[in-house]
Amino acid sequence: MAQLPLVSILTPSFNQVRWLPDNLESVRRQTYPRVEHIVMDGGSTDGTVELLGRAGPLVSWRSEPDGGQSDALNKAFALSGGEIIGWINSDDGYFSTTAVQQAVDYLQTHPDVDLVYGHSAYVNATGRVLHLMWAPRFVRWWFMRQNYISQPTVFVRRRALEDRFVDTSLHFTMDYELWLRLLSRGHKFARIDGVLAFERVQPQRKSFTLTDVLTENTAHLKASYGIVSGGSLNAALLSALGIFSRFMGVRLVRAALDETAYAAPRSRLWELVRRQIAQRRSRMEVGE
Repeated sequence: MAQLPLVSILTPSFNQVRWLPDNLESVRRQTYPRVEHIVMDGGSTDGTVELLGRAGPLVSWRSEPDGGQSDALNKAFALSGGEIIGWINSDDGYFSTTAVQQAVDYLQTHPDVDLVYGHSAYVNATGRVLHLMWAPRFVRWWFMRQNYISQPTVFVRRRALEDRFVDTSLHFTMDYELWLRLLSRGHKFARIDGVLAFERVQPQRKSFTLTDVLTENTAHLKASYGIVSGGSLNAALLSALGIFSRFMGVRLVRAALDETAYAAPRSRLWELVRRQIAQRRSRMEVGE
């Protein structure tokens, strides 16, 4: 085991005790044997500290005031020792029990690749799969228009991160900024063709509560890295790509019927296909 690369999973958390058990379970059930899970809590008062106290020796954690999610992530990164870094927020987690193993295998057989990502699942408050988010192979022109890399599916080599993890001046698009920064330094990205992680659609999700911050942070990325945003032509292109991605996701539906790394309610195949093809975004966002 000592010859295997250590994988550090970073989790920022603040008053997320409702979702954190699935997060912890999804890491605990990974088949890869060398994983450290570092949870940096911002001083929660909802029972998170008590939950972490019962989490066992595989979870390292602290609970103290911080400057927000980005600051918590950088604190967790500073405590980590892994050659490979993963990042799952407290309401997200790994979908497959082999997510870490798949990432390690790919990185070991592709030494020129520094960041890998995969497909993801949108789940609701109870963990039921709502939608499979198909991610294309890395295409620079597409990526500069849309951040289609699902953050909890990402694994990145520590050597590529150099002096810091995320930009603490950002509170929304810090993941996109990290990918763009690595891309600007010439690091190579690759996709793993598997459903690696889940993102939870819930009312406190930042995409619902911090829309003004998203606008401000996107403007920063446009000025710093030249991403393409706005305009009717770009909107039409992204809409077409969204439809394409939705239908490509149909072939991933069977993965949602397999054993997952967290306690997911079961769905029938026809229900998953119907939601994948026809469920309106507005209904998905409220978790129905």
